[in-house]
Amino acid sequence: MISTRKALAATLLMMGSFALPTVADAGKGAQSPYDTLYVVLTDTYLRAAPEEASARKFPLAKGTEGVMMRWCRNEFSFRDWAYGSLSQRRKMLQSRVCEVQVDGKVGFVDAKFLDPM
Repeated sequence: MISTRKALAATLLMMGSFALPTVADAGKGAQSPYDTLYVVLTDTYLRAAPEEASARKFPLAKGTEGVMMRWCRNEFSFRDWAYGSLSQRRKMLQSRVCEVQVDGKVGFVDAKFLDPM
């Protein structure tokens, strides 16, 4: 017979495995804009700072995949993102500038140039 302690440990282990993020979580259905991967919609640049006039650091080509957001200005409403449709999420991206990471490079980009993968 399995002890209560072992049964509890097994149950907690199984429950924890359901909570771990997967590659699928990083898609269009992710619950947070920061758990979502993006593709670049048009040629642009990673900038040194959030301001549009800041120095260009690296070119960012249309079609580049796997862009990860680190933080954005203005901050997202996580509730609106989590329960929003894809079109609502795209609309939220229109008014933000974000620090992103792609291919080991970090810089700022207008989120309107990104689309959830």
